[in-house]
Amino acid sequence: MTAQTKLTNAVLWSPDLPEPLDGADILVEGGLIADIVPAGTGGAAETVIDCDGRWVIPGMIDSHMHSWGARSSNPVHWVVGQSPLSWFRAVGDLRRILEAGFTTVREAGGPLGPGLRDAINEGEITGPRVFPAHLGISRTGGHGDCHSLPISWVTEQPYMARIADGADEVRTAVRAAARDGGEWVKIWASGAIALSDNDSPEHLHFSVEELEVICREAHALGMTVGAHVEFPSAIKACVLAGVDVIEHGFILDEETCLLMAKRQVPVVSTMALLHRYLRWDGPEITQAQVDLARELLPSVHASALLAYRSGVTVAIGSDSFAEPLTPFGANAEELLALHEAGLPAVACLEAATINGAKVMGKEKQLGSVTVGKIADLIVTGRTSPLDDLNTVVGADKITLVLRDGVPVAGTGLRRTLSL
Repeated sequence: MTAQTKLTNAVLWSPDLPEPLDGADILVEGGLIADIVPAGTGGAAETVIDCDGRWVIPGMIDSHMHSWGARSSNPVHWVVGQSPLSWFRAVGDLRRILEAGFTTVREAGGPLGPGLRDAINEGEITGPRVFPAHLGISRTGGHGDCHSLPISWVTEQPYMARIADGADEVRTAVRAAARDGGEWVKIWASGAIALSDNDSPEHLHFSVEELEVICREAHALGMTVGAHVEFPSAIKACVLAGVDVIEHGFILDEETCLLMAKRQVPVVSTMALLHRYLRWDGPEITQAQVDLARELLPSVHASALLAYRSGVTVAIGSDSFAEPLTPFGANAEELLALHEAGLPAVACLEAATINGAKVMGKEKQLGSVTVGKIADLIVTGRTSPLDDLNTVVGADKITLVLRDGVPVAGTGLRRTLSL
């Protein structure tokens, strides 16, 4: 059988391989990886892409980002600034993420996620695969509540979360997330280092009963629960209540890491965001919050390394939510932050591929270049990303992006389509 597409003369890295394959043909049929054979032995194909010694890796996965088309990092603007223009901006944001080599994103709370997912799946717009939470759940006065606006505004026009208090309300909120097209449940279980008006990252924002109700209800619906939570006591409470994924997890201790490893609860690292806070001079982030980020950053790095060494699955998230503070397309900077924290380059690449798939429960379909999996691939340059992670950071470094086996982006896309 003639393959639809053949990538030939590739240097292949995949997390399931013991070492890179120097000289490989990758055959794609029906949007899936059909075979991987030595270069020159792959036979005929309708489309042949000569990688000419370039590296091929799985399409990357951003496990924590927001797509609502914001152009300000002020949450007030997210509430009062929602308009049809936001949809078009979000489409552009997702296109830039795809061009940067991210073929899948896990949308971590916002009103547009399910609609964007469906439009991409129908082929109406071009973008990465979207795994949306839709609106998450925040308590009154929590991190998903815009404290400086009247509560009625936030509840009538939510920008990323439903406000829910007590067992009955959080149960309803979980069911509403499923009804509205969410594929997982996002909760804000603590405050944050920045962009929190009147809350603290040290405080647990739900009672144990509320957390347990959320997890039971979500699990009964076949959904996982990801918790925005940043400090050890609140993280431990979430894990014990049944939360499936820790979002951010900036400060971790050994006890909490061992508990997470034992219960197979991954953490989605977003520490590159803290680096951006230190460079930011806008009014939305106060000097006190910048100082806190600077003070905590060494501990955040140490926590990521501790999690990795403790056997916790570490995935990457950009926490992109608004230009210009979190530029869409710079998502892979989180790999550099993890590497700076002490994780080896191979672990950083795993965090951006197979571990992201595990966070979503999609490791049988995504995250590695394996026969039978979806053909999400990126072609980079001739320098090994194991030697220099900068080779996968930014759209200008990505020669070609294939989603479902179809070339959709990359600096070499026009040349590829002219074959």
